[in-house]
Amino acid sequence: MKAVFEPISSSLNNSFHYRVFEKLEFETPWHYHPEWELTYIIESTGVRSVGNSIQTYQPGELVLLGPNLPHCWKTNKTTQQLAKSTVIQFTNDFLGNGWIEKDEFSLIKKMLNQSNYGLVFNKRISVSIGERMVLMKKMLPIHRLIETIKILHDLSLEQSQILSLGARFDVNTVVSDRIKKIIDFVGNNYQSKIESSQLGDLVFMTPVSFSKFFKKTFKKTFTSYLNEYRVSKACELLKESEISIEQIAFETGYSNLSFFHRQFKLFTKLTPAQYRAMFFK
Repeated sequence: MKAVFEPISSSLNNSFHYRVFEKLEFETPWHYHPEWELTYIIESTGVRSVGNSIQTYQPGELVLLGPNLPHCWKTNKTTQQLAKSTVIQFTNDFLGNGWIEKDEFSLIKKMLNQSNYGLVFNKRISVSIGERMVLMKKMLPIHRLIETIKILHDLSLEQSQILSLGARFDVNTVVSDRIKKIIDFVGNNYQSKIESSQLGDLVFMTPVSFSKFFKKTFKKTFTSYLNEYRVSKACELLKESEISIEQIAFETGYSNLSFFHRQFKLFTKLTPAQYRAMFFK
């Protein structure tokens, strides 16, 4: 398996693609496509992977992704809620050749260039724009196009956070195949001890070669990636359950509670108790 190229189905007569997704979970694997993508999470929680970024996601999130940036949303299967999102996807010529170079779109161009590494917007603007995206379902195609331009303009005036810091992925088949295997292995085994030799065997590399490949690709060590993933899963459990922090540490692969606390604060700037207090008041 490799990072899957996902062709975006759209009528030849449409300038862009709009859809509302509603299923038991987000099923799309780690994938990429040449279109920009604006995704609003209506319902669902879980872990979002964009480039080398791993973070939890929740309802009200708005993310803009640039072309060929690998990504996926993995639903938290312990909850009963559906996975719902609204998505707008468009190519670099959806308003005609050269539109992005026109003066009127200079701010949008700057934002789209930044989105090559993925952008996430603050909750206030995300919910406001997300509600507008949901209402687009009932609009005529021409009104959807106009609203999309308005949304891009309004977002270009807002501050956003870059997701995949320092990592721009090469989506050639060999690299994509290795990364897909690594991501799947971590997702299935993060609760257990993982050695670099296991990953090396998985992608037919020596432990040393694997470590060099991973750091070059992700701009971080595999140990950092693994801890980031485990902390993201711990965040899910802290938000979605009332089990003890000690048990959460154990269930996310940490046998040492002090080490879990240090790693959690490293990635979230909060202690597990402080993080949980944000959701259970």
